[in-house]
Amino acid sequence: MSKVTAQAKTILLVFAATLLGLLITNGAGILELHNWSDWKPYVTAGVAAVAVYVYNFLSPYDSRYGVGSK
Repeated sequence: MSKVTAQAKTILLVFAATLLGLLITNGAGILELHNWSDWKPYVTAGVAAVAVYVYNFLSPYDSRYGVGSK
């Protein structure tokens, strides 16, 4: 797996898991996209995904990509 693919996979997986957890917690229907009037929690989910990516990128112990990769 290339470094770019590993980076994209990290961002997408964490975003999807965070968004799904947020939907389940709020009791929102996954297929009811037209009722999402408060968009701020979903942007926060995106920020959480990027934060995990930044952590992995800066970690010297993560060999997939970033500072710790060779």
